[in-house]
Amino acid sequence: MCMSVSDLIGDADRVLEAGSYAMKTRRSYRGVWRSFESFCLSNDCSSQPTREDGAAFFDHVGCPRVGGSGHDQFRRRAVSCLFDVQETGSFRLVVGRRRTEAPGCLADVHQAYVDSLSGRALASGTRKGKECSSRRFLAFLASTGVVDVTMVRVGHVFAYLASRAGLAASTRSELLFFLREYLGFLVDWFGAEPGLAGVFPVIVVNKDAVLPSVFAPDEVHRALSAVDQSSSCARRDRAVVLLAAELGLRAGDIRDLRFDQIDWRLARLSLVQAKTGERVDLPLPDECLFALLDYWRNERPASADPHMFLRSRAPFRPYSRTTTFHQVIESCFERAGVDVAGRHHGLHSLRHSAAVSMLATGATMPVVGAVLGHASQETTRRYLRVGVDALRPLCLEVPDVC
Repeated sequence: MCMSVSDLIGDADRVLEAGSYAMKTRRSYRGVWRSFESFCLSNDCSSQPTREDGAAFFDHVGCPRVGGSGHDQFRRRAVSCLFDVQETGSFRLVVGRRRTEAPGCLADVHQAYVDSLSGRALASGTRKGKECSSRRFLAFLASTGVVDVTMVRVGHVFAYLASRAGLAASTRSELLFFLREYLGFLVDWFGAEPGLAGVFPVIVVNKDAVLPSVFAPDEVHRALSAVDQSSSCARRDRAVVLLAAELGLRAGDIRDLRFDQIDWRLARLSLVQAKTGERVDLPLPDECLFALLDYWRNERPASADPHMFLRSRAPFRPYSRTTTFHQVIESCFERAGVDVAGRHHGLHSLRHSAAVSMLATGATMPVVGAVLGHASQETTRRYLRVGVDALRPLCLEVPDVC
C-alpha cells in the first residue's frame, strides 16, 4: 500500500508512542522525519516515497549508507523505520539495556544474598556479576509462578538453563558454578528443597571448547584501510582499530585511555589493564602514535578531560562502560569485503589476531603474554591452537612400522 510521507510519519510516531519511547527519543526521530519530509516535498516524491528516495536523502545530507557516526546510523534507522511501518505495520523497537530487577516477592532473598557477599573478599566486578545473576534467576522463578523459594524444584533450574541456551561455553560454565553456589545458599538460608544443593556435583569446564576468532594479517590490513574517511569520527576510528590490531589492547582499555598513560617523547604506552589488573608497558609504533596525534589535534573536541577519546557530540564526555566500538570494526570489515562468517568480528577479534600474528613471526609465548598482559601463560597457550604453523617444528617424527 502506497502512503504519503506525512502518513508514514504519523503511523511511525504512533508506533513509538505504543512502544513507550521517551519523549526525548521521539523528538529525535521526528527531527529526522521532518528533514526527510522536506526533502520529499522538494523532490516531488512526498505522495509515494520509497526506500530509494530514502537513499537519495542520505546522499543529499551527506550521510554514508554504511557505517559513519552514531548520528549517521540513527538517521538511517529513523528513515528505514518509516518504510518498515509501511510494509509491516510496525518496526523492531530498540530499547536500552535495562537492569533486571529482583521481583518483589523474592526481594528479601536477593538482599540476603547481597549481604552475604559483602562478607567475602570478592573483587567489585565479581560481586556485581553475582548480584546480577541472582536478580536474573529470581526474576525467572517469579515468571514461572514461584513466590517462595521453598517452591523451587530441579525442573525450575533446568528450565532456567534452557532459557540461556545461547550462551558461549565459558559463560555457561560460569552460570553453572553460580547456580551451584546459589542453590546451596537457598537451602542453607531459606530451607529450600535439600536436593537442590546436589544438582551440580561435578561441573566440567573446557576452556578450549571454542577457538578464538582470528583474522589473517591481510584481512586486518584491508579492514584498517576501509575506515570510513567520510565519517566525522574517521580519525578516532583509525586510532581505535590500530591500537587493537597493533598492540592487542582490549576495547575497555582503549575506551578509558588517558593522556597520562602516553609518553609522547619515548613513544610508549603504560597502563594497568582494567580486566586483569596487570600492568603493560608497550612501545607505540609510529603508525599508532601518529594516529593518536592526528585524532587529538584535528578531531577530538576541545576539552580538559584527561581521557584521550571523547564523544563526538555535546556533551563531550568519555565513552560509557558499555562502549566496545563494535560497530567501528564491523563496518570496516563490511566495507573491505572481509568474510566474517563463523567468526566473531568485534574489536576483541583484533586482539586475538595480534597474538596469533606475533606467534607466527617467531615471538615466544612469554613475549606474547607480556604484550597482551596475560596473568597466566595458560591464557597465552590458547593461541597455539590457532597458530598451527608455530606448532609444526614441535611435531615428533612418526616411527616406521614394519
